[in-house]
Amino acid sequence: MAKFHLQFYKNNFKLKIMNFNIKSILNIACVLAISLATFSCSEDDTTSSTPSESNYRPYHLVIGSSPTGESETYIQGTTVEELNDPNKTFTFNGFGREVPSTRTARVYTSNDGETVYNLNYGGGDIAKYDYISGQNYDLLLTTDIQAVMGTLYPRWTKIDDNYAMLHNVTTENIYEDPADETSPYIRTKATVTLARVDLNTMSVLENASFEFPYNEDESTEGIYTFRIDAPVITNGKLYYGVAKRFYDALTGEVGDMVYDNVETLVVDYPSLENETSIVSTLAQGSTNGYRTPVSHKDELGDTYQLITAGDASIMKISNGAYDSSYGKFDIKSLLGHNAEANTGWFYVGNGIGYIPVLNTDLGDNESSNWDVVRVDVYNKTAVKMNIPLDLWLRQYQWASVIDGKLYMALASLGGVGNVYIFDPSSTSADGYTKGATLQTGTTDASYIGLF
Repeated sequence: MAKFHLQFYKNNFKLKIMNFNIKSILNIACVLAISLATFSCSEDDTTSSTPSESNYRPYHLVIGSSPTGESETYIQGTTVEELNDPNKTFTFNGFGREVPSTRTARVYTSNDGETVYNLNYGGGDIAKYDYISGQNYDLLLTTDIQAVMGTLYPRWTKIDDNYAMLHNVTTENIYEDPADETSPYIRTKATVTLARVDLNTMSVLENASFEFPYNEDESTEGIYTFRIDAPVITNGKLYYGVAKRFYDALTGEVGDMVYDNVETLVVDYPSLENETSIVSTLAQGSTNGYRTPVSHKDELGDTYQLITAGDASIMKISNGAYDSSYGKFDIKSLLGHNAEANTGWFYVGNGIGYIPVLNTDLGDNESSNWDVVRVDVYNKTAVKMNIPLDLWLRQYQWASVIDGKLYMALASLGGVGNVYIFDPSSTSADGYTKGATLQTGTTDASYIGLF
């Protein structure tokens, strides 16, 4: 696998004061202007190495070096003007700051784009970086979270600009004789661990551990919760998506899970108490996603949740329960082929969002058979966007809403692509424009987000 080589650049300013004269005074004034006003002046009008002016916050392109589990992650910052510029080309070939992670990094940014947060998945720590310019990021704080979470592999979600949630599930098979695994199997116990992180200090605040509220019928059948992820906060409660597994007591192995419902874990926030769950049989599948937001609260306070294992569909949660009157928004049936949306989705506003969808008739998660689908959750419509790329979006994590439009970094695996700017007001499959060109730099790299 080709390696990225980091390059670091440092601004050097030289000031020669030969005589106290007008020229020297002008040179000194110029250096002071660079320090105080972040623009440059010189006798020969050379190009400044400071970031270009922008009326927007900075944004960050992130790439994974490989579609396998052991993927290196790199990041670089940019401006909205550059993202929109069709003459601009971004590359990670010999450029980009590595974001440490044993496996693909889990990245978030502050609302103003000046700070980057990372979960070192597999390394057991979280880190905070100050964005300087280009590929230059300063590490500010690192916090070991293994002791609190009990694993090197927790997941996390940024809740708002001040806090994030760490979460993990551990499981244990319970037997009639606790000391004898050959005795009759009773059920599998799932223990949830949660911790709230202060993003200002990167310190852990509240943390809690409890048994997942299990269903007796499912438990006797060997069905148990093995993962939660992608929470959304509504009316003082966290709503966590849930994934389940099936333990086959006859073989002693994990078997094929067949869902007959959807479920969501609910806990009070920020106390992390009073755990319960809500269930609906109107849809079947998991609701935890992969590395992407799964549930979004709309402008009316309702939550729309993507089914991420099972047929591509969306459920509505209102007043703390699944909304039976809304039923199931069956996206798969509108697309005309078998489809899963097993990563997550991006909400723009007024009921409009965009979903990475895998065409399972053409291949599994490892194949480049992904589409971006525009959905209207109010009117239950779905339109597959005409994107002329072979997309692999299994690890895609983030897209950004800028001026009411959705910006996605899309490129073929190991190939080229563009910044795609989707206009939610358009119902056309061609309702987008293309901005800057994106190069991947290696044959197996893929863009995983625009943050």
